[in-house]
Amino acid sequence: MLPITAFSQKQYTEGACLLLQQQADRFAGQPNSRNYQDARRELNNHCQNPIPAPDKELNLTNIPVKTITVGNTKNTAATQPANPNVVVTAKPQPVKPTPSAIPKPADILKQLFAPVLALFGSLLAFLLLIVVVMGLLALFLARHGARIKGALAERVLHKVLVKELPASYQHYRNLVIPTEQGDLTEIDHLVVSAYGIFVIEVKNYRGWIFGGEKQPRWTVQRFRSKHQFMNPLHQNYKHTEAIKHVLGLNGKDSDAVHSIVAFSQRAEFNSQIPQNVMYIDLVGDYLQQFYQPCFDDEQVRQFTARLNFALASRKALSKLHLAQVKTQKAA
Repeated sequence: MLPITAFSQKQYTEGACLLLQQQADRFAGQPNSRNYQDARRELNNHCQNPIPAPDKELNLTNIPVKTITVGNTKNTAATQPANPNVVVTAKPQPVKPTPSAIPKPADILKQLFAPVLALFGSLLAFLLLIVVVMGLLALFLARHGARIKGALAERVLHKVLVKELPASYQHYRNLVIPTEQGDLTEIDHLVVSAYGIFVIEVKNYRGWIFGGEKQPRWTVQRFRSKHQFMNPLHQNYKHTEAIKHVLGLNGKDSDAVHSIVAFSQRAEFNSQIPQNVMYIDLVGDYLQQFYQPCFDDEQVRQFTARLNFALASRKALSKLHLAQVKTQKAA
């Protein structure tokens, strides 16, 4: 139904009259209805001489904004586009998602083998670390291996002597003492008792041992590898002479100083060896074969007092001895 207040002129425009005529025709079947009567009255009063439609579009400010849908986008526009109060808004069209690229076979293989490659890299780094550690260990053993092996054998002999010898026997390890010539020498093991003084040289060679009492050099062979070393009895002779010098022994008393060479079980004797050359585990029994007293208690106390003084100075004497050895090697 068209409100009557919408038309303020005495004569309506042709468009308005056309709308009123349509309304009257629509309700013509109900002549008594208000809609029909109002339409007929307006036609009779205001459409006798309707106003022609203007050539230019009228600016009607009382018409509300109308939403226009174009395709998938809704735009808001007014019937009068010249009205500055009308805001036209446009809803952006949804962006069509870009189809994902088809993965290449190389990328698929890379994804499949990436964990394997990472594991392989970790294993390679671990193996490299092991090689470096083994190389450093081999270098260290090449420079200090003989000394380490000797120290291990000396420790074994120490346990044997502590276990098998009576408490009256005095035992010294790695004792550095001066010689009569003024230089220093280091004794692996020294045992002092009333039955004799025993100077023990320890060897930790592995393989077959060949040598005689008077030969200047002995040989150790392991498979096809051979190595010569100084006759340990000759080497220990210097030690026994140094002990005689420090303790002031001469004449008959010096005969009570005995030289012993002890090899570890890694060695195997393939020639006739002297009686005072033996395995480490037999040293205790060998020492206790000497049961005839050679020194009285007062002499033993004097010996231990002098040796204890050297033992107290071992740290300083060891440094001097090491410097002496380096100088001899350099020469």
